[in-house]
Amino acid sequence: MLLETIMKRRSIRRFKDQDVEEDKIKKILEAAIWAPSAGNMQPWVFVVVKEKKSKEKVKVVSPGMFDLPGIIIVVCRDMKIAKKSGNELLSLMDISMAAQNMLLEAYDLGLGSCVIKSFSQKAVQKLLDLPENILPELLVSIGYPDENPNPPKRREKVVHFEKYGGKHG
Repeated sequence: MLLETIMKRRSIRRFKDQDVEEDKIKKILEAAIWAPSAGNMQPWVFVVVKEKKSKEKVKVVSPGMFDLPGIIIVVCRDMKIAKKSGNELLSLMDISMAAQNMLLEAYDLGLGSCVIKSFSQKAVQKLLDLPENILPELLVSIGYPDENPNPPKRREKVVHFEKYGGKHG
């Protein structure tokens, strides 16, 4: 069933003007905080943006956001934790896994979502009053989908066995 969820989920960029229920938001955040992390450092911080005016301000500095979603979850990295562990790259991977968990849970709850990286990090940091060590890295727009995109074609020949070019069977 999980594979089916993974295969059916799409990036949704158009949303209905409808609020996301509190219980669904909590489940999405719960899925995020249970993501794996290197050395269990859990470098993530999440800021949930629900107010329309706040979402509009974030959208202005986010060219990758087409519509106003029900909520925006700003996925941040706590650089004190990342630097303390000595591996900032791993902390980026960790927050990405948390974001993936959010996307899958949102889909499972009947919501659409899209990860956005094209935004002004400094502007979002200022808009949300984030301390200097809390860096916004991803925006996850979540809401009720107002589109149903077709599945994208998948690249072929991306899996190799034993060595590059190795075939299975």
